[in-house]
Amino acid sequence: MGNGLLIIVFGAVLAATVLSFQQKQTALATTERQTEYEEEVLAREIARSAYSIAKKLVQSAGDDLSLAISNVNGVLSNGAPDHKGELTGIYQGGNYAAQAFTVDGQNVKIRATGWFGDAEHIINENYYVGMLTVKDSSKVTIEFLESMAGYCSAVFLQRFVPNKGGKPTMTGNFGNDELKGYALGKMILTDDEKYWILPPEMILNSGHNREGDELRVTPDNIVLSPGTRTNFFIGVDKDCSEEGVWEEQYDESRYDWIHNALEEDTENLEDLQEGPYAMIEAHATDAQKWRIAFEDLRSFSVKQHEDIKAYGYGGSWDADLQTYGGSGWTEKDAMGYRKLKDFGNKPDFSDQVIQVTFNACSGSCQN
Repeated sequence: MGNGLLIIVFGAVLAATVLSFQQKQTALATTERQTEYEEEVLAREIARSAYSIAKKLVQSAGDDLSLAISNVNGVLSNGAPDHKGELTGIYQGGNYAAQAFTVDGQNVKIRATGWFGDAEHIINENYYVGMLTVKDSSKVTIEFLESMAGYCSAVFLQRFVPNKGGKPTMTGNFGNDELKGYALGKMILTDDEKYWILPPEMILNSGHNREGDELRVTPDNIVLSPGTRTNFFIGVDKDCSEEGVWEEQYDESRYDWIHNALEEDTENLEDLQEGPYAMIEAHATDAQKWRIAFEDLRSFSVKQHEDIKAYGYGGSWDADLQTYGGSGWTEKDAMGYRKLKDFGNKPDFSDQVIQVTFNACSGSCQN
């Protein structure tokens, strides 16, 4: 009996030891996975921060591609851009590196890498240097490419005209003396006095599921002057109460919310940035053509919008990693733009999709 008892006791002790070991191994594996998650999250955040820093440096160069590269990568001894250089730094206990490359005559590719612990995250994104900037005297054409929306939206243009010593006389959609007076009275000068900000001009009134003539408009009385920077935005009209109503004088209170293609800063208009609810993409061959894809909902966080824009649609939202897990925009549509899809449970940027073209008109311009 003594030996039998010893065997039972030994077996119990052995089982407890094995169980304890397994529990420790499970806890260790869980801790390791948690550590990997945390490192991946931080690496992603560091890469995003590096990309934002590099993008601001590129934006500060205006239309100068060489300066954009130099601002990020540095310069060689002869003053030329260092195409092999990089911007490095430390952030949140990790490290980052960013580089800028010329892609073609319009785009700069920014590559940003973030490291934390054993994790690495890389962002590759094109940035159009002269985003929505007018090169020559031009008329503007707006084309609706897609409209997968339940809400109505109106489309507006707002322009930022270079200051040449006085208020601009080309006031666009303000055809009679009363409306021109309104426009002149509403213009404001940026803090750096480089641009006049004109009041918004309606291009398309509130509507959805556009068809027929509404698919393409070229307002005859809008002529954009060279150097003008433009912003297009939608006024979201949830219940379509403004559908079909033309608005000669902009009234923001008519709309539930406004989603800008570009967010402006009156202190420094050179720092116009893509708004969180819009995705702007330059045309592959036409330097004066862009697609602007708007999300009209406000059901998701800015982080969720940013993740879709950077990495594509992915799957379900991972609250720990703060990502949908997309692997990039791998599909193109028939026009060469990123292929948009319709989702109800994530930002899809397919609600109101327009293509903007600045058509040079030179001596044939009328205003």
